[in-house]
Amino acid sequence: MKGRHHLIKMVMVISWLCVVFVAARFVENWRISNQYADLIPPLAQEVLDQQTQLEIDVFAMPDSAAAKLVENFLKPLISQLKEAKVNYIDSLNNTELVQQYNIQKQGEMIVHSGDEFFQLSTLSYEAFFNGLKRLNQPQDRWIVFFDNLSSHSFNDPGGVSQSNSYSSWLNQLLAASYQVIVLTWQPQMVLPKQAQLIVLAAPLASLTVAQIQWLEDQISQGRSVLWLTDPKFATLQPALSLLFDVMRTDAFHQGQLVIKEYPGHIVNKSFDRPLDLFEVMPFETGNQPVWLNEQSQVLAATQEIEGLGDAKLSSRLMVIGDSDFLTDQYLNSGGNLEMSYRLIDWLLAHDDRIDLPSIGAGDTQLHFKAIEILWFAGIMLILIPLLLLIMAGYFWRKTK
Repeated sequence: MKGRHHLIKMVMVISWLCVVFVAARFVENWRISNQYADLIPPLAQEVLDQQTQLEIDVFAMPDSAAAKLVENFLKPLISQLKEAKVNYIDSLNNTELVQQYNIQKQGEMIVHSGDEFFQLSTLSYEAFFNGLKRLNQPQDRWIVFFDNLSSHSFNDPGGVSQSNSYSSWLNQLLAASYQVIVLTWQPQMVLPKQAQLIVLAAPLASLTVAQIQWLEDQISQGRSVLWLTDPKFATLQPALSLLFDVMRTDAFHQGQLVIKEYPGHIVNKSFDRPLDLFEVMPFETGNQPVWLNEQSQVLAATQEIEGLGDAKLSSRLMVIGDSDFLTDQYLNSGGNLEMSYRLIDWLLAHDDRIDLPSIGAGDTQLHFKAIEILWFAGIMLILIPLLLLIMAGYFWRKTK
C-alpha cells in the first residue's frame, strides 16, 4: 500500500513536469498589449503627421532575424504612415552603401525624409522621433571636439574601433544628423559662430592658464561646455573646480557601476534604461545633480550661467565623473548611447526634444547589479538546496 502511494505521487510529479514542458513549448505567451495611440505623446504624433516622403532602408535580408526585429519595431509607425516605404538591403551585395553609411551591424536603418536623412542604429522610438525632428531644425548649433588636449582619441584607424577611443560616439552623432567638428586647439583661436557646444573628452594633461581663460571667454559668449572626467587624472585638473564649481572626492568607484534610478533632472525625463558606467568619481557640489550613486553622491551635475555683454546669452555647463561610458567599449551598453543624445540636446538647448520611455509593458527588462546577482546565486545554489537537505534529513530520521 505504501509503495503504491509513492508510485502515485511520482506519476503526478512526472505528469506535472510534462504539462509544464508542453505549455512552455507550444502555448503562446500572454502579453500585455497597449494601443499605439496610448504610448506616443502628441508631439511625437505631430512629427509623424508631417512626414509625406518617408523612406527607410534597412540593412538586413528580409527573412533574417534582424529584419524580423526591425519589422516589429516599424509596424506601429508604418500603420500611421500609409505612404512610407521600407526597403530591405543585402549588406553583402551592397558594399558601397555599407561603406558610404558606415554600417556596423545588421538591422541598422537609414531614414530618408525628402532630401534629408539620418541613421538609426538602435531600436529606439525616442531616437527615431528626435531624428526626424532634427531634420527639420536649422543646423546652426555645432559640437566642437578638441583632439590635442592629451585626451582619448577620436580617430578610427582603418575602420577598427579601439576600446578607449570616442570614434564610435563621434560617428553615431554624425549619423544622427548632429553637426560635429574636431579641431586642434590653438591660443587665441576664434570658433565659428555656429559652434554652440565644446566637449572636453577626458583631458589628461593640466589645462594651461591660457586654455582656462579661453574657456571662460567662450562661456561668457554663451557657449556650453561638457567635461568628461577621467578619475585617475582628476588631481591634475584644478580647472574643474574653477569652471564647474565642483569639488572632487578623495576616492572613486573602481570597476563597473550600473545606475537604474535617476533624480528629477530634465535630462532624465521618462528615461528608464540602465547606464553602464566604469570607474566613476563622485563630486561635492551645489549644482543640479543629473546622476547619483546609492550613497546619494553626485556623479554628474549641471548649471546654467548668464552670459556677459550686450547679447546676454546663457551657457550650459555639465561635468561628468566618468569618461568611459561613451568610449567604443561601453557606448552600446545599456542606455549609454541614448543618454548621450539627451546630454547633447540639453547642452545645445534643444529643450523641445521628445522623451519616451521604452515602449511596451513596464518592468519587462531585468538589469541586476553584481551584489544582486550574488544574492540570487546564494539563495538558489546554497540556501534552497541546504533547506531541502535539512528537510530530507529530518524526514529520514523521523521515518527511521
